[in-house]
Amino acid sequence: MDPILQKYKYFLKSHSASAIDENVRITLNAAPLIARDIWLDTTWMDSSIVGLGLLNMLTPSELTPLTMAFDASMATINEMMQGIWVKFTPVDFSALFSFLADLNEYVLENFKEIFQPRALFKSFGKAYYGTSYYGLALYDPTIGREYLRSSIYRLRIIRRNDNSFLETMEFTGRLSNVVDVSKDITYNRMVLIRAAASFSFVLGIGVLGSSRLSRAQGPFTTITVMTSDGRIYDVKFRTLDHLQFGFILGVTHLGYGYLLPVDGVYQLKGGRKNPPIIDVITWKARKITRTIGFVPWAYANYNKPEEMNDWHRSQKTALYDQLMSDRRFIESWVEKRIPANEANPVRLNQYKRAVLQLISWKAKRHTWGHEAWEAMTEVRFKEWWLENWKRQGLNESTLNELYEGVKSWLSTLRRRKVELGSLVQRMRKTLAQLQG
Repeated sequence: MDPILQKYKYFLKSHSASAIDENVRITLNAAPLIARDIWLDTTWMDSSIVGLGLLNMLTPSELTPLTMAFDASMATINEMMQGIWVKFTPVDFSALFSFLADLNEYVLENFKEIFQPRALFKSFGKAYYGTSYYGLALYDPTIGREYLRSSIYRLRIIRRNDNSFLETMEFTGRLSNVVDVSKDITYNRMVLIRAAASFSFVLGIGVLGSSRLSRAQGPFTTITVMTSDGRIYDVKFRTLDHLQFGFILGVTHLGYGYLLPVDGVYQLKGGRKNPPIIDVITWKARKITRTIGFVPWAYANYNKPEEMNDWHRSQKTALYDQLMSDRRFIESWVEKRIPANEANPVRLNQYKRAVLQLISWKAKRHTWGHEAWEAMTEVRFKEWWLENWKRQGLNESTLNELYEGVKSWLSTLRRRKVELGSLVQRMRKTLAQLQG
């Protein structure tokens, strides 16, 4: 497509006055479906994270996707003059729910006394600088912790449980010095919660009208799951914690689950139907649902009124064009370096995507889901990158030549991508503060 036409179409779809009107209409019409998806996706994913966090000695506040939501508020007159239509600020979950930031308080607040010693004894193995005694605790590597968080968040992004995600976890884990069993543990827990949310009705993750009544065997409910090794099991459970961190024969690896009583180990204070941590999850889902109406204005943010009527004056459109110019330059550069025997359209597109990934995956302004790659050294990242694209059929020798060619200006392009992506936002906020 002609670059000028591409730039104009981007403006019409994203930053023009008519685009805002259209986005508002679409959002209002789709709001019920969006809300349904929020409840279906958010609750089961967060419930999975809670269980995996406890098994991996992570406090809830350390699991970024779990404690991620935003408050939205209207802008001041000065801010509106700079195209700031709505302001988003991260919710401080630790201030609202203090137990999220402390593992001891979290366990004491949410679990029955009979289970507290076991949970806290397991957590004794995790060390904190300045407080733990040498030889009595373990310092877990940053990359391993980021691997867990990133893997969970990337599954939330791609919104499916399948072999492609298992492969991503396997390669990332191996290159990050994380044991291979980690992918099976993470995947199987998520499969259990997903199946419970879809094929049974469980308080805390069930959604009226979507979750189904499942088979019952006495006091237990039965769901069918396929584990990471392709085996199918009928799993019996009674309460949510059985699936989150209970030991289930055939599904759970030895040492990565607790033997739990039939009635579960969550404590329900004051006649509540859910423990505090599940109330946090449902509170978050309601919070996100209430901000749906702000989405069109989030797209329009940092776009002045006069810019909405003239695409030549739109700074966001101009920056988009700069980023696209960089992309076209890279793609042209790649095209000239692919051997004739590989220069078919499909292969060319794959090589272009591979080089673009070299730049973008370690240059995300919002690093959610990319922390594992961000934490990798450049050597590790290159190893992962080569392995990833070799598995998709690309030639290792050609990939190495491309990497060596781009290496000298790789850091410059990454820095430029990050700076351009936030330039208008930073400029408009600064001008609004000066005017105020």
